Amino acid sequence: MIKKIIFSIVLFSQIAIGQNFVKGTMNPASNQYKWVILYQLKGARQVYIGNSTLNDGAFNIAIPATASKGMYRLMYKMDQKNKVDFIYNKQNVELTFNPKAPKTSVKFLVSDENKLYNNYLIKTTVFEQKLDSLQLEYFNAKDKKAKSEISKLYTKTLKNYKEIQQLYQAKSKGLQANHFIIADEVYFPNKILNTPQEFLNSKKQHYFDFVNFKDETLKNSIFITEKVIDYVFYLSVSEDVSVQKMLYEQAIKEVIAKTGNDLQLKSDLLTSILYNFTQQENYSLMKYVLNIYTKMPKKFQSEEVILVTKDKLKLALGNTAPDFSWNENGVAKKLSDLNVADHYILVFWSTTCSHCLHEIPLLYKFSKTLKNVHVIGFTLENDDLGFKKYSKMYPEWTNILGLKRWQNKTARTYEIRATPTYFILDKDKKIVAEPQHFKDLKAFFNH
Repeated sequence: MIKKIIFSIVLFSQIAIGQNFVKGTMNPASNQYKWVILYQLKGARQVYIGNSTLNDGAFNIAIPATASKGMYRLMYKMDQKNKVDFIYNKQNVELTFNPKAPKTSVKFLVSDENKLYNNYLIKTTVFEQKLDSLQLEYFNAKDKKAKSEISKLYTKTLKNYKEIQQLYQAKSKGLQANHFIIADEVYFPNKILNTPQEFLNSKKQHYFDFVNFKDETLKNSIFITEKVIDYVFYLSVSEDVSVQKMLYEQAIKEVIAKTGNDLQLKSDLLTSILYNFTQQENYSLMKYVLNIYTKMPKKFQSEEVILVTKDKLKLALGNTAPDFSWNENGVAKKLSDLNVADHYILVFWSTTCSHCLHEIPLLYKFSKTLKNVHVIGFTLENDDLGFKKYSKMYPEWTNILGLKRWQNKTARTYEIRATPTYFILDKDKKIVAEPQHFKDLKAFFNH
């Protein structure tokens, strides 16, 4: 028995010694946040490491001895803004930050490497913002003298920026931080540019100048992924929808070309790009990216990514609406079999929804003015009481009772999260519009 106790103590000591930790304090503490989760960032993935409840804003999370070096992320709300990233190099990390502004307020109390990298980010950000600001001032300057003074200050500021960059590259040599410091450098032309278009072209042309797509440290973090997302979604913008689509596709081709033969990196980048288009509900570009993704070798594809994307695409404009069936006076019917109009308005609503009780009568009145349009009212309820009462008010519609409300199978297929929700279908039951509001629905038919 004594031997077992001694063995347990020794084993526990070895485990304790093998483990490191990340410890932190939110300042100020807030009852709004209850927990902190620690992830390791790997390409497009966030690998769960551990978690901690918050005690007056404080937390302590053990990092297993088996955890590898790399970039890690603390999250305290399921929102990408509520996070703190840090470098883990098999040493303890201690920090403090304001949860409302984590990026600008984080301070590392323990971890020389993170102190170094954080100081670098603070100092270079000031110079980068100053250089951009001077360039903008130059565009707005009216006379040659003012332009000359701004140009001189730009040259001086750029020299200081490059000196800071070189200093921190030298200081971080041999550390993980060195990889990020090199890749974080921003290109600025040696001379101030004359026009905004030159400025924008320069930003785009030199955006990846310092990013080594073959650097394993960068690939095993989320650095390249986030850099690519910024390039695709924020550096190529147009108010014209067709031009924006073209710019997106061009940017995607450019970043994928930079992956070369690295299929894992290509897969990670496509996954992240696909996720962002899914969040936007940009169905045409979801199809475009999915088409590239599914042409990769199977080992670099994720069945989950494909299934989730296809599940989202089922409600894309131009696709046939998911079929469903119901019973009407003892007769089984299906959406796909309906053949009574040139257009169908499929509306999901509920008799317990006050907004619906205002809007549905308006829809009924409006629908009576339309020719060759039939309304399918899919009523989501927990019982049939409200349905029996209100369905009688809309005798010219197809009225369907969907029990279990939000958990109703058809409601889940159509991803119904609010009522009323509208879909407009053509005679072949293809989705031609998804108006957000009744006024949008009216506009579709009026124009």
